[in-house]
Amino acid sequence: MSKKGTDFTRRYFLKTAGVATVGSLLGTAETVAKISDSSGKELSVVPTRPFGNNGVRVSTLSLGGMFDIPSNQLLLKQALKWGVTYWDTADCYEGGRSERGVGKFFGKYPEARKQIFLVTKSDARDPGGMTRLLDRSLERMKTDHVDLYFVHGISSIDELDDDTRAWAEKAKADAKIKFFGFSTHSNMEECMLDAAKLGWIDGIMMTYNYRLMNKGNMKDAVAACTEA
Repeated sequence: MSKKGTDFTRRYFLKTAGVATVGSLLGTAETVAKISDSSGKELSVVPTRPFGNNGVRVSTLSLGGMFDIPSNQLLLKQALKWGVTYWDTADCYEGGRSERGVGKFFGKYPEARKQIFLVTKSDARDPGGMTRLLDRSLERMKTDHVDLYFVHGISSIDELDDDTRAWAEKAKADAKIKFFGFSTHSNMEECMLDAAKLGWIDGIMMTYNYRLMNKGNMKDAVAACTEA
């Protein structure tokens, strides 16, 4: 896909950066190259929606961080320009280069940090490990906090316990994180249903396919999380 000067086309950006949807499936890069509201009016930026009941709004598209961010800083700049302000990475993405790339961008454009809803993840489950990885993530990304911190890739809610909750509450009190949750790629419906009962999970990232949306257990899981 061609580029003009230093400005990416929307289609090139969406294909290259692997942009994902937050909370809804908007379509492929071909169909979201032009972004419109419900009336069909083309928008200059990606719309936002509420992040649960937390009083925060996030972009309906997420910039996924599993690419060579240090070498593709212009993609981050274009994301910001188009209102893609939900940025998702993890301590393990690209061997740490993903987080370092975010830090490179914030180092050059520190004022941009205030506009970004920043998400990263911990492969550790124990409090000591999560503290170590969170501190490393903050250092890599040149920020003093993340907006949403996930335990990465759980398959059972049993991987989270009272120690996890106490850790999350302390991290919030220390202003290192604003919200806490988990990502899940397997046994998703059960994880979501169980999380809705806990009362202290702020957000969940899941592997979502439009083919799953009409399954009864998935609909129940989404409804439970919506009501939690």
